[in-house]
Amino acid sequence: MNDSIIGKSKPGLQKKKFQRLKRGDIPIEFEIDLHGKTLIESEEFLNLWLPKLRNEGKLTGIVIHGKGYHSDEKGPKLKNFVKNYLESSNIIVAYHSAIQKDGGTGAVYIILKKWRRKYIVVKIILIQMR
Repeated sequence: MNDSIIGKSKPGLQKKKFQRLKRGDIPIEFEIDLHGKTLIESEEFLNLWLPKLRNEGKLTGIVIHGKGYHSDEKGPKLKNFVKNYLESSNIIVAYHSAIQKDGGTGAVYIILKKWRRKYIVVKIILIQMR
């Protein structure tokens, strides 16, 4: 799986937008580099930063995981972890391996789901006490 391309579009994303993602024709609003991190550190890092970036309105970016050239026979652990993480995340709309100039199969473009604010209306009833 070292050089294999990964990618998926979840329901609701326009086909044209996914095609642009695959071509690398998206604005890179953030970059996350997981090189040198363990799987646990990577998960904690993504759990912290992806929601934060989403809340800031930064929805398109790149995650660098490396190609896993120094992996054992089971394949690239970090790349496999990132693929599984993105696939199971409810805030990821789409992801695809980057084009060569952006890291090729050692990086992945991602699109985060738009953050919608939910307002809670609190009704306060004042009771006049005598």
